Amino acid sequence: MSTQEQARALMMRHQQVIKNRQQSMLGRAAVEVGMPLEAVSKNLPS
Repeated sequence: MSTQEQARALMMRHQQVIKNRQQSMLGRAAVEVGMPLEAVSKNLPS
C-alpha cells in the first residue's frame, strides 16, 4: 500500500469516526428532549 493510499484510508476512517460520533450525539440529544429515536434515524444522512 502506497503512502498516498495509506493517507487516504486514514482520512476516510477519520471521517467515518467523526460522522459516527456526530450521529451518536444527535441521537442522545434527541432522546433527551423526548424525540423518538426512530424519528432521528430516519432523517440521518447516509
